[in-house]
Amino acid sequence: MRHRARIAIGAGVALAVLFALHVYRWHWPSRVAGLTDELPLLATALLAGVAAGTALPRLLPRFAAARMAVGALAAVVAFLVLEAADPFTTQRSWRYAPAACDFAVAFPRRPDIVAGEARLAGMQTKTVTRAVLTDVGAASTLSAECLDFERAIAGADKAAVLDAAEAQLKAAAARLGLKHERITRTDGDTITLSGRSDEGRTADNAPLLRRAEARAVLGKTSLLVLWAWKIGREGETEPFADAFFASVRAR
Repeated sequence: MRHRARIAIGAGVALAVLFALHVYRWHWPSRVAGLTDELPLLATALLAGVAAGTALPRLLPRFAAARMAVGALAAVVAFLVLEAADPFTTQRSWRYAPAACDFAVAFPRRPDIVAGEARLAGMQTKTVTRAVLTDVGAASTLSAECLDFERAIAGADKAAVLDAAEAQLKAAAARLGLKHERITRTDGDTITLSGRSDEGRTADNAPLLRRAEARAVLGKTSLLVLWAWKIGREGETEPFADAFFASVRAR
């Protein structure tokens, strides 16, 4: 009996930890309220555990005393299966939204978070929280960082800030060896840059190219800078980061 109780308690703790990790993976720190969206997942796993514990005495009477332990273990297994199948959410994303940023952007899954530095011409260097998501299989990378000005940008200063942001994008493109194909300003406060660079050749001697897209979006007190790049064969034209850029929202 003592072992059965320990198994039941251990499985309950494991389920709680798995649920906490799941919430952390998708919602921490910028969308903590998203925890409520995960409750159907937890509730269904618990119901599966209750069903398994209830059915055990009828199916295997000699193991009836272990129904709590079996039910708890079944709940853990059900949670893992449901988490993999994800039947309660049509599309998942992880939200990048630093506290001082005017904007939020959605990544297809949790990126790596690293501390970095950013500076616009004529401004002091500031520490930024940079989100970087690399998909090795797709040979692509998405990144976001937000520069906080700590004050509202006056209308008269916007042009200078946008010019500095454009210069920053061009300098970053030069470091990556990109040839600019297009750099435009849209909606007044958004700069768009696209380019490509040679990345060698495949084993069958086909040319490889790095395609890159960048956005700099100016808000009232901050600047959001986004990059997306993908390595592929020459001639590939399908979009690879449209959903990422389209997910930018004012907070």
